[in-house]
Amino acid sequence: MINTSQQTFYRLENLNAEQQRITYQTSTGKILEHGSDDSTLYAKEVYIDDKIKTYDGIKLQIQKTTAQNNVADSTIGEIKNLLDVLKTELLKANTATVGDEDKKSIAVAISGLKDNIYAAVNTQVEGEYLFSGSDSSVKSFEKDPTTGVISYNGDNLLRKVAVEEGSYRERGINGFDMLMYNSDIATKADPNLSFKDSDRILDENGNEWKRNGTTLEKYDLEGNLTNPLESITGLTNDGATPPTYTAVVGTPPPDGTRFETKTNIFGVIDDVLNALNKVDSLGNPINDATADAILRDSIDKVGDSYDYVNTAHAELGSRNKVLEISLERVNSKLTQFNVLSQELGAADLGKLAIETKALELTYTALYSTVNKTNQLSIVNFLK
Repeated sequence: MINTSQQTFYRLENLNAEQQRITYQTSTGKILEHGSDDSTLYAKEVYIDDKIKTYDGIKLQIQKTTAQNNVADSTIGEIKNLLDVLKTELLKANTATVGDEDKKSIAVAISGLKDNIYAAVNTQVEGEYLFSGSDSSVKSFEKDPTTGVISYNGDNLLRKVAVEEGSYRERGINGFDMLMYNSDIATKADPNLSFKDSDRILDENGNEWKRNGTTLEKYDLEGNLTNPLESITGLTNDGATPPTYTAVVGTPPPDGTRFETKTNIFGVIDDVLNALNKVDSLGNPINDATADAILRDSIDKVGDSYDYVNTAHAELGSRNKVLEISLERVNSKLTQFNVLSQELGAADLGKLAIETKALELTYTALYSTVNKTNQLSIVNFLK
């Protein structure tokens, strides 16, 4: 008798493997269970899945940044309103009919405005300070516990967010943009730059300059001290308390470089509060004429601060619009890749239905053959 068991088992194993394939594709709707089933198709699926994960990550970043920018937008709107109220109070204080007691009452109101602005500029979202520049873990503005002077802690950089593979856009605004106005500018035509130690000095490239004795030293955008040969020497001061320094910009650095003295609005508010209480920064009494001159001058400074905040608000709006357009583009690409992934890896259910029926018939035929073979005798086989 011819032994056909080995051939039968071989065919049965093939049918079982085919059944497993059809069952997997039918239940999951996917063509491939293992990458080795079709290496070319698997490589395409891996590529598409990688693109989907990449754009999902970009989408998440854009959405997070948009949420932060929206909070920043409302915060800047609040600060503008507070500055409007501050200017109104200053105009009231400059009225001839306002007496000393009235000015002290105005000082109380302005002190409250200062606290509200301070709280607003240190707004956080998910533990990140919105207006600190490149390092959102740094508190934007810090109050000295001894003097009460409020200073900007951040830098002149902006964080960036990915809007496309290898493409980034700036996000938010920093403290220089928002609450620090130009109190002095030096150029080739007018090289004299005045500043106080409480001010920050920036050149046209965004580098910061810091006083060291009678020298201005240059720090790059990363906060590193640069070549000493680029320093500006020969600073002078007016001998006042606190002193106002004067630097002559020219060579070095290269002739024609623009320098800006940045003064934050909190310093102006402190001057206003002192003037309303008729004292200087050290608490010494000042006369009415000096106090009134400071108040008149402060109106223009508050106006300048408002203009800078308004400009920063417009810039933030532009960046928000860029993110909005980028999010639409990312969503569109995600939709395309998801559709492509489904079309590429999806099993043909109609074809699977036909293959299932054919497999059923093949199983039936095979088992029927096995059954008949088992019923054969040596006599019948010889016949």
